Amino acid sequence: MLYIPFEQVTIDLFHDLVSRGYKDFVLQKFEWPSVTFGKGFLLSAYENKELAHVHASELDVKEGKALHLPDDFEKIQKLLEVDSGYRIFLNKIKNIDWEKRMLKHYNLNIVNYLRSNTKFKRTDKIDILFTLEYGRVKAIIESNGTRKEVNAFDLIK
Repeated sequence: MLYIPFEQVTIDLFHDLVSRGYKDFVLQKFEWPSVTFGKGFLLSAYENKELAHVHASELDVKEGKALHLPDDFEKIQKLLEVDSGYRIFLNKIKNIDWEKRMLKHYNLNIVNYLRSNTKFKRTDKIDILFTLEYGRVKAIIESNGTRKEVNAFDLIK
């Protein structure tokens, strides 16, 4: 079973976010193993428009956008419908030990990536740190003073 470190958003969870006062969101594309290409999104909830716009301004063109309720309620609700074919995940890590789980579940993919995309040797001590910033999961790979930052999806696909 593939591991996704984010909680999938249901209509009930979305309504819970709204009831807790969240009215500003950023919806962005999300790529992950087991999520159909073009059908995954990451939803970030914010307490005000300014914070949502700061996040949205960090995104590439057509990567995502800021949404405000009630104006954009239907856009999000359509994606959350059971038969929509889309999957939305909340931009909040659901497990404290998510980095260990990532390394465990995607070990073979990571080894294959390192062999084909880096000059690291099998005997090198390699550290991998996963980070989450503006809805993007990154992997920082370090070994012998060499540091490489990549999109985590590229490392685990």
